[in-house]
Amino acid sequence: MADVALRGIPASLHRELKAAAKRNHRSLNGEILARLAASLRPEPVDAVGLLERIGRRHRTLGPLDLEEAALRRLRAEKHGEEGRRQWRGGE
Repeated sequence: MADVALRGIPASLHRELKAAAKRNHRSLNGEILARLAASLRPEPVDAVGLLERIGRRHRTLGPLDLEEAALRRLRAEKHGEEGRRQWRGGE
């Protein structure tokens, strides 16, 4: 295998990659390789299957309320105060 060195990675990107690697139970190198491979060999989307899954979910859950107040409430429930700040653009 060939070795490649990355230089000049912005600190914020490095932090994001490290966080993603942790979430995905990978090393930083493993995360970078997985993302590079995915960008070069994207998996084709099964549009028919996707629409069928959406239809099943819609039949199960019914229509979803996508009003801004409802979305904010869902984000707060899922992410707590940190998520609330993130979705408000860091307020």
